[in-house]
Amino acid sequence: AVSNALVLWGNAEQQGTYLPAFTEESAPVAALALAEPTPLFDPMTPAMTATPVDGGWTLSGIKSLVPNAASCELLIVGAMVEGEGPALFVVESGPARMKIAADPAMGLRAAATGQIRFDEVVVPASARLGASAEAATAAYRECVRLSRLAWCAMAAGTGKAVLDYVIPYVNDRQAFGEPISHRQSVAFMVANIAIELESMRLTTLRAASLAEQGKPYAREAAIARRLCVDKGMQIGSDGVQLLGGHGFTKEYPVERWYRDLRAIGVMEGGLLV
Repeated sequence: AVSNALVLWGNAEQQGTYLPAFTEESAPVAALALAEPTPLFDPMTPAMTATPVDGGWTLSGIKSLVPNAASCELLIVGAMVEGEGPALFVVESGPARMKIAADPAMGLRAAATGQIRFDEVVVPASARLGASAEAATAAYRECVRLSRLAWCAMAAGTGKAVLDYVIPYVNDRQAFGEPISHRQSVAFMVANIAIELESMRLTTLRAASLAEQGKPYAREAAIARRLCVDKGMQIGSDGVQLLGGHGFTKEYPVERWYRDLRAIGVMEGGLLV
């Protein structure tokens, strides 16, 4: 996400400073920080502020659910500039006024999510992505849309993992002398997973294709996200249900996929805003 943001919206100076490191064998740990610990968080109106000062900006606020927060070397942070709108800022790790705390989540545990508090952290004037206020706000809004599309892709991939796991399970699992897949209710549930998964995949690919071509894709991204949120969580729940008691235990991976699929409904803003 960070390298893509620099490629898409960074100027020559920003790209020359940060991008070469991503081509090395040991690329820097980097993350996008948009989410905030507020009810009904709306990413288009972040509470975190960026205030212009002599030679730069001061960032104040809290970001939550930041992947690999404790080990991040580079962040792209979303903040509101008064009178202008939201913008993205490049922040290097290490400022004394940047405090990091664990922020464990229900899912995405492999991401080691954390919370970062910015207490008037000073960054240079060149830290903002976008040549002007209008360009910076446009870049922020597109970043949110692309990030949501990435979560849709995650949901489609995780849903495919669920489908690939439950098919052999229901064919091998015996009950009353025959595979449980012979039961109509089980077969229909597996079929519904496949149907909804295909719709998730195709709507995500359609939005991503338009984005890749530089065409308007906000509507298609919103449709894909809505579908992936609703159907992704249903696929996760059905995967657990098909395994019965096994689905509720950590011995089988479907419970982890269920928890991970829940993330798409809250990351980069919930559906209720």
